[in-house]
Amino acid sequence: MTKQIIEYASCGVGAIMTVVQTNQIFQLVSLILTCIATAVAIGFTIYKWYKAAKADGKIDSKEVEELVDIVKDGTEKIIDKVEDYKEQKNGK
Repeated sequence: MTKQIIEYASCGVGAIMTVVQTNQIFQLVSLILTCIATAVAIGFTIYKWYKAAKADGKIDSKEVEELVDIVKDGTEKIIDKVEDYKEQKNGK
C-alpha cells in the first residue's frame, strides 16, 4: 500500500510540474512522461492485484470488481492530467 501511495504521489508531482512549466514543448514532454509514469504505476498495481488474486488459485467476481476499480482510477488520473494540460494550453 505504501508503494502505491508513493507511485501515485510521484505522478501527482509530475502533473503539478507540468502545470507550472512555461514553455509548451516542455509542458507536453512533461505531460507525456507523467502519463507514462502513471501507466507504469497502474501496470504495477495490476500486477500486484494479479499475484494476490491468483494466490488462492482462482479469481472471483469481487477480485474482478477490484481490478475494474483499479483501472478506472488510473484512467481517470490520466484523463485529469490531460484535461489540466488542455485547460492550461487554452488559458495562455
